[in-house]
Amino acid sequence: MAQDNKTKIKYCVYCGEDVGNNEAYCPGCGKLIVKLKESENIENSQIKKLVSPQKIDISRKCSGCGSIVNSTVLNQCPICDTKLENLPEAKKRSIQKKPGLIFTNKKLEPEQKFILKSDSWTVKEGLSVFTTSVYVYIIAFFLIYFLLVFQGGAASTSPNIQNILLSQIPEVLFSIYPLYYIFSKNHKFKKLGFYKNTRKILTGIAIGIIGVFSLVLVNILFNSLVSTLASIGLDFFGTSADLVAQTQLLRSEDFIWIFLLIILIGLGALSSEIVYRGVLHNTLKRKFDNKIYVILLVALIYSVLMLILYPNPAYFLLNFLGFVIIGIIYEVTNGNIYSTIVANVLYNLLLIILIFM
Repeated sequence: MAQDNKTKIKYCVYCGEDVGNNEAYCPGCGKLIVKLKESENIENSQIKKLVSPQKIDISRKCSGCGSIVNSTVLNQCPICDTKLENLPEAKKRSIQKKPGLIFTNKKLEPEQKFILKSDSWTVKEGLSVFTTSVYVYIIAFFLIYFLLVFQGGAASTSPNIQNILLSQIPEVLFSIYPLYYIFSKNHKFKKLGFYKNTRKILTGIAIGIIGVFSLVLVNILFNSLVSTLASIGLDFFGTSADLVAQTQLLRSEDFIWIFLLIILIGLGALSSEIVYRGVLHNTLKRKFDNKIYVILLVALIYSVLMLILYPNPAYFLLNFLGFVIIGIIYEVTNGNIYSTIVANVLYNLLLIILIFM
């Protein structure tokens, strides 16, 4: 008798709810009950698999900003880019959910727009990484400055080889966050402009060597202009006197200090290219179609930042023109960062060599 009652029990094929023999509509979901013949009887465990996909919880809480993300497509938070807990593939397949919309800034946008690619920047992602890098630079700059002031007063910040070496540290640290970001997200270094193709590497190095002569020429013209203006009593902002003092200082130092300076300057130039070219330039190319706008904007941002930290307007023009040339080199090589790294590093090294000639 107990066996007869068990075979009469039915389950809703839509939600799996138990239903009685005389029910016309499911008490769980309200849908019309499908009558099954004895030969079509389905086990409870099998029917439970037919539960509507909407019943499956796909919500994930971001550990960075606390946002609740309901998406099977995104692997990172669309608000702060923090990596989300992985959604099991079995759950993704059972849901079969099409890409939806993300509500940001009072509007809905396709969630595909927020997916971080391993080989290219999104505008929001790139600007976030660049801004964080600038914060690191500024913090390091002022920490070193205040350390020198507290140790020896205002006189301790006067030009000497030790202070010049310390002044290179913020730029060396500049690229730490972008490199960490690429490692932590398991992204490709192609995102920063680094290619594995040997031919592209050699081409970038060759063009970088050629391009460095343009940078040196601009520097020579700048120094000639400053000297000419100083000779007629127009030494604006003491630029000529500053250049002479730096030249005499370096010529009087031991080789070991010059060698350390060369290493730090080289690392600083490398770090600068990773941030300005690998991150900022590549990001702005996603925003602007006109490459000239991108080159000028990157040069302007660099020049303004240097002007804020090293307030001598005379160097603004030199920094701007130098970065425009480097931007052109980068575009000529189709985003090959080896070309600009070689150009920037050799340019700084040649300036030191010219001081001793």
